[in-house]
Formats: sequence, C-alpha cells, structure tokens
Amino acid sequence: MKSHSLKITLLIALIAVVILAVSPKVIGVGIQEATIGSLIELIPPETESQLEINQGELSSGWFSSTSSMEVLYTGLGTDSIALELEFEISHGPLMITADGPKFGLAYATITPSIRNDAFEVVIADFPFDLPRLSLNLLAGFDQSLVLGLNIDALNYSGNDGLVDFEGVDASFVANSDQSAEFKLTMGALTATENSANSNLSISGLELLSSTAQMNDILAQSQAQLSIPAISSSAPISFSVTDFSTTYGLVHSAGELDHVNIYQNMEIADISSAFPLRSLLWKTELNEINSELFSRYYQLLIELQDEMNSNPELVTARITQLGEELALIVAQNSLVFNNFVQTNLYEGDHELDLKVQWAGQPDLSSIAALNLNEALLALTVEMDVSLDLEAVLRSPAAGLIDPYVQQGYLEIENGKILIQTSLKDGVLILNDDTLPLDQLF
Repeated sequence: MKSHSLKITLLIALIAVVILAVSPKVIGVGIQEATIGSLIELIPPETESQLEINQGELSSGWFSSTSSMEVLYTGLGTDSIALELEFEISHGPLMITADGPKFGLAYATITPSIRNDAFEVVIADFPFDLPRLSLNLLAGFDQSLVLGLNIDALNYSGNDGLVDFEGVDASFVANSDQSAEFKLTMGALTATENSANSNLSISGLELLSSTAQMNDILAQSQAQLSIPAISSSAPISFSVTDFSTTYGLVHSAGELDHVNIYQNMEIADISSAFPLRSLLWKTELNEINSELFSRYYQLLIELQDEMNSNPELVTARITQLGEELALIVAQNSLVFNNFVQTNLYEGDHELDLKVQWAGQPDLSSIAALNLNEALLALTVEMDVSLDLEAVLRSPAAGLIDPYVQQGYLEIENGKILIQTSLKDGVLILNDDTLPLDQLF
C-alpha cells in the first residue's frame, strides 16, 4: 500500500515538474500580447491622434523574452516626446519578482528612457543625476495587469543648493474587465536653490484614482490628491496645511448619454502675507451631453492633422474649433454649481452660485445666437454672505455705502448679503426687479 502511495506521489511530483518546465515555453508563445499588447489596449482611442506606438521585435526563449516599445507623444504645438521602454520578461507560471515568488502569465522589468531635446537640456543643468526609476509589470492568469513604479530617494548638497527627496512608490492595477485603480505615494521633498534664493518643502503626497473602464474617457471615475503640508520661506514666505482635492465623473441618473463632473478643493489653513486663510471650493458640471466630449476629441484629431500638414492654417482652425465647441455647448442643456467658503481678511465668507442653461437645440450657428432668447434659456441663482468687518478691512471698503444706498447690498447681523436671481428674462437683486436693458 505504501508502495502505491509513493508511486502516486512521485507521479504527481513528476507531472508538476513537467508542467513547470513546459509551461514557460507555452506561455512564451503569446507573451508579447499578454504584456505589451494588453497595455496598449488600455489606451483610450480618443488619444490616438497624439500617440504613436511602435512595438519592437520579440526575442523569445524558453523561460524569458526581451522586447521593446516606443511611445511617441505629440501635443498640440509642441515637440514630440519619445518614451522608450525595454522589457525583460520572465515567463510564468512561477516567477521571482521584486516582491518575492509570484504565480502568473508573465513578469517584466521595464527600463524606461525619454528622448526629447527640451527635457535633455533641462536635466543637463542639474548638478546631480536623476534618481533611479524602476518599473515592473505582472500579467495574471485572469488577464489582469499590475504595474509597479518606484523612484529612489535622492540626497544632494552642494554650493548651489540641496535636495532631500524620500522617493515615490506607485501601483497601477488593471483588472480583466478593464476597471483600474492607481495609487501613488510620494515621500517628503525639500529643495533649496541658493542662486535664486528660493526653497520649497512638501511633507508628502498621496494620489488615489479609479475608473470603471480604462479605455473609456467617459466611464465612471474618481480621483483624490492630498498633501499634508507645503511651505516656503523664499522668495515668498507661506505655508499650506491639509491641501486636498477630489474629482469624479458619473453618469446622470436615467440618462446614459449625459455625465456629471464634480471637483472639490480644500485648504484647511494658509499662512502668508496675503489675507487668505482657508478655502473650500466645490464645483459641479451636470447634464453634460456625451457628444460634447466625442466632438471635442474628433475636432482635436482634425486639428492635430492640419497642424502637421498645413501649419499656416492653424490660427484659422483654432478659431473655427472654438466656434464649433461653443455651438455644441449652446445647443445642449447644462447645470453649473459653485460653492465657495473662505476666510479672507479675518472674516468668513460664502458664495453659492447655481446656473442652469436649458439649451437651444435648434441653433444652427453661434453667430445666430440671440441675446434675448439666450436670457430666457438661462436661470441663475446666487447667494453671497460676506463678513462686514472683514470687508471694511479690505480694499473694497469704500464701495459698501454707495451700494447699500442703491439697494445692491443688504447688511444684517454683521453680514453683507447679496441675493440675485435671473429667471425667464427677469433679474431680481435683493427683492428688487431690475430692467435688463440697464445691464445690456
């Protein structure tokens, strides 16, 4: 009985060894598609006009392969930037990675380099070498990709200044359904340039973002950036504490062809020679027609092509581009909300602005826009609350009495109040109806 068990155990072990020995060669057949090809599939098609991707030849062995990729980015009116990536790929299923043994299709270490004249001129003036950048890529059996990035710490001190940088760690995870998450953490950075008498200190930085579909610019997504502290003593002395900003894109409820975008920014404490002490700013753009984005990128592609073929026509095309985009905005409805809360001149102030544009779908050109019809399609509500004592300490102090006398401002409980609305072509300011012909 023991003999049979031993034979079965040896057979299983032999099969496992054969699988581990043969699998890397089998996996190697499709290794370029599983790594480089999967990366390319994540790029949104709207960016194709500005990106050119060239894949190098694959040199494949039994357990490893080498390949390369060149990404050429050409922005509007800028010189091209070439990013060259050299791949050293280990075949699965069992691989030794920077984080220890891993199971998967492939693991690649990537060596990046940038080819751009302006970039090379800038770094040539640095009195130190740039810190080493490490990239690695893990392709899972479930067609997921995990991209890791690390920038080494840097410590430099010389007659021209100093740099103390704790480095960067980042990870990008693309799942099989093309949803993705990105995380970046930067350590503290302190830099001083003696010749310019300037310095900057950043306590650290964290960036988080996610998207429901990586190659769709209109997929639901969100991002958050936070910096605990930023400070400088020269050339301008200031310090900022608890800076954060968030961004999100979601589809409008019940309307798949409309999206909402929000962005919030908050600074808990500001210390400087300027009178601003804190800031909270919330912005929303709702009911944006998805066609606006697709038309924008379509026009961008056309503009890119014309810049390459007929540079002398660029100015005229930019004007036309602006008119076409303005027409799309004018034709479609839009909701714009803004809320600002700040401490300025040692007083708390608030602004709440809501703008609703009904749209003019029958408008054929932006030149045909009629001001009176546009006013009927526009609804605006604005509430402002200002600290009276703070305004009296500001350069606007001399405007208070004249505006109060004309009824444009109301003062109540130490607050300057402004309530304005525009609806159906009627403007109301602090309960007073104003003829629009006074303004236009």
